[in-house]
Amino acid sequence: MAKVSERVRIDETTAMGETTITGRGQVTLPARGLRSLDWHAGDRLLVQRLAPDVVVLVRRPESWTDTYAGRLTDVFGDHESVAEYLRGERASWSDD
Repeated sequence: MAKVSERVRIDETTAMGETTITGRGQVTLPARGLRSLDWHAGDRLLVQRLAPDVVVLVRRPESWTDTYAGRLTDVFGDHESVAEYLRGERASWSDD
């Protein structure tokens, strides 16, 4: 099996340390990394596999609604353009 360093380039300027998987399948994250991310005991993390030997950890938002609210404002346009579109659609409805 190829080593991680042969497939994934580790940036030494952002590396946060090294850890080992215990016999119980647990991993302790290096304190330096936790401090730099402002992560604390009890924070919930989402784990995503990107490649056979690459995993990404992301702190789970306390509120999904607050995290994503307003993120799609550029998809549908501003309020007035959406209202104008709805007025046009409603005007096209027949009374059948």
